[in-house]
Amino acid sequence: MNDKQLFKIICMSSFVTGVILGILSLIPILTGMALISVMFVSSPFVIIYLYKLNLIKELDIPKCLIIGGVTGFFAFIGFSLIYFPVSFIMYLILKLNSFIWIKVMFENMGFLIPAVCLTALLCGLMNMFSAFMLLSLFDYFKFKKEE
Repeated sequence: MNDKQLFKIICMSSFVTGVILGILSLIPILTGMALISVMFVSSPFVIIYLYKLNLIKELDIPKCLIIGGVTGFFAFIGFSLIYFPVSFIMYLILKLNSFIWIKVMFENMGFLIPAVCLTALLCGLMNMFSAFMLLSLFDYFKFKKEE
């Protein structure tokens, strides 16, 4: 498998992860947990998924950081494409006050798009860190197993 195909698989699996977490975040109790999962846990989930499918044979620092950044970015984009429009519709239909901030953001669309892009970049950075921590755990357990 070449790098282009692997990049497409990483993008699609992280986007699907973001969509699933976006759907889960519509449940008010799970909103905070889903948002934290998008920000920190999506890249370790995707890396473990690709590692179990043998699409990634060996993990090294640059590859892990790139996968973490791409995963974080696309996971938040997928999260945003589900969460913001559906919560806006829920606000319009149900008039829930917990979604009133979504109404304000949709009224200022010039603010919403840069805010989503900036937050997606920050999620990519945080997922790079969590991917690095996952790589450190892999190396630690591999070292322990060799002893």
